[in-house]
Amino acid sequence: MNLAGMPPTPPQRILPIEQLNTEWRTLGRSTRAVRALHRLAEQDAGLALLVHGPAGGPAACPTPCDLIDHMRRATGSRGREEAAALIRLMLREAPLDPLVVRCLIQALLPGLLTIAARLRWGQGGDWDDGSEFFSETLSTTWMVVTDWAGQDRPYAVLDLLSAIRCRMRRRLFRARDLRQQQVPMTSGVAEPRARNTETDLEVLARTLIDLRQEGMRAEDVEVLYAHHVLGFSIAELALFTGRDRRSLYARRDRGRRRLCA
Repeated sequence: MNLAGMPPTPPQRILPIEQLNTEWRTLGRSTRAVRALHRLAEQDAGLALLVHGPAGGPAACPTPCDLIDHMRRATGSRGREEAAALIRLMLREAPLDPLVVRCLIQALLPGLLTIAARLRWGQGGDWDDGSEFFSETLSTTWMVVTDWAGQDRPYAVLDLLSAIRCRMRRRLFRARDLRQQQVPMTSGVAEPRARNTETDLEVLARTLIDLRQEGMRAEDVEVLYAHHVLGFSIAELALFTGRDRRSLYARRDRGRRRLCA
């Protein structure tokens, strides 16, 4: 997730984003949210240091709102790894308090904006505008986070964004396919064929799953899946995972060699 950079600018006013941020400015500093953050900090020494500060020193992140701002300012490999580790912690400890889930969704917001931009804000789908598309993206995010709450995932950021993007992409393709099938048929007009792109991607995804079961390295499978199936660039994956581009390129190339063997 691009915690350190600015999210892509939407093509129009997206009300759910404005509502989410407006709500967070108050909720993220509320007594209830601070209490949830303290419960979360009890589970991790690094977060406890951010929340409570060193002995006799000021705290860097006394509220969830401060914590999200701190994560988005993260720079360099170490800073991004620490931000990604906090996402992993939030997902694992999400059952502690519903506000941990809300904090996690706020932390994922830049990544959700990237997904929406890559999917062209739902153009060609069943949504009336970008606001409606992003509302469904948020609903999908809540469902994924709720389903996975309590799981300890080493690549939590990438896993979450990948699952959300995959679900929204499938819905978009289904809507486009249905629209094509509803085109009136006249003499001399061929029936529209199924989208080869989606089929090819599904075949690749199944192939990667099979190769993982046959012993292919998990990190190579993850990079290939995120890069080729979900469409994330290596630069984006470096931001999501906190890993340097050189190692990601190496895993991608090693995975390609295995895939083509």
